[in-house]
Amino acid sequence: MMRKDRRRAKRATTPPHVGIFYLVGGKLRIDSTPLARAGNFGDLSFHESDHGQYWRQLMKKRVAPDTEHTEFPRGRVSYNRRSGQFTLLADACILQRKNLVSTILLRMHLPVRGTKTGTDSGYRCAACVRSESLSR
Repeated sequence: MMRKDRRRAKRATTPPHVGIFYLVGGKLRIDSTPLARAGNFGDLSFHESDHGQYWRQLMKKRVAPDTEHTEFPRGRVSYNRRSGQFTLLADACILQRKNLVSTILLRMHLPVRGTKTGTDSGYRCAACVRSESLSR
């Protein structure tokens, strides 16, 4: 079986995940939970760890600098049980790079057609906040 076919087969059998992620030093760092083990609130299923907790883990592993977690591009994937749709909310720095969005979808085993993307004011890195304030 060719490598691409094996990846497709694995993706089809691996359950989708919800979670949080950062882009640090050009590398995507993802902390996720299989959908079946996700936390629930109302109609949403979500990863129960937050960005601050995950950032501290990344600093402890020395793969993230000792700075505020809000300095770096980040985002979250949740699932709406009522609509059956995943939502990927992220910093515009991430969403503008289609290769990063594709990597997130692949690594979290998310359906391309069943996942909507968007921005959220809570997921803006320091560089985006600065450039936004300069353009005003």
